[in-house]
Amino acid sequence: MEVVIDRRFNGPPASAQGGYTCGLVAERVAGHCASVSLRTPPPLERALTFAQGDDGAVALLDGETAVAEGAPAELELDLPDPVSLEEARAARSPWADVHPFPRCFGCGPERSQDEAVAIHSGPVAGRDHIFAGVWVPLEEFTAPRFAWAALDCPTAAPAVPTDAAPSVLANLTARLFAPVRPGEPHVVTAWLLGHDGRKHRGAAAIHGRDGELCGYSVGLWVELRDPSAMGARPR
Repeated sequence: MEVVIDRRFNGPPASAQGGYTCGLVAERVAGHCASVSLRTPPPLERALTFAQGDDGAVALLDGETAVAEGAPAELELDLPDPVSLEEARAARSPWADVHPFPRCFGCGPERSQDEAVAIHSGPVAGRDHIFAGVWVPLEEFTAPRFAWAALDCPTAAPAVPTDAAPSVLANLTARLFAPVRPGEPHVVTAWLLGHDGRKHRGAAAIHGRDGELCGYSVGLWVELRDPSAMGARPR
């Protein structure tokens, strides 16, 4: 089976958003939880293929090159105390003026929720290392791949320091519990897990209007050695 990732789903200018790409793989992994690693920047507007591996593994290929590899996983997270819709709406993203990829489908400040996921997460007042944002999914964004896209960028917001080198997603592990509801506000909460040199880990969760847990994730981010190679905006 082939898939072509449309340019509107970009992360960096010339490659796809990591969470969306991971979601394409995860949709083909059995079960409600998967771990997907990105092996190379996912190309846009080019025919890619899927390959089934052992033990339920799925690979996304560009010719013979592995773009992403996923497999069934287990993920149990202790969630922070809920963030209210009002608190999430009041949060302001610290990335608005320093975002390295301002046209990112998932969180770019130059994108809006009229046409993208565009979750702009910011610190919650009075909550150390807790970020939140609001997402109102479009009708066309109810497939699991879009939940994965929404569970991607928020994991970086509290985890990657704003003065660090631009970072990209290396791995996303996500567990989905319930579909998101189009046209309704969802609170996306994110929190710091830790740092290891150039690597940063954060977690995120999506809750519906009634507090229903839709999904949660852990993201691993790696600082780029050459940000210009990925088209990062100079600071």
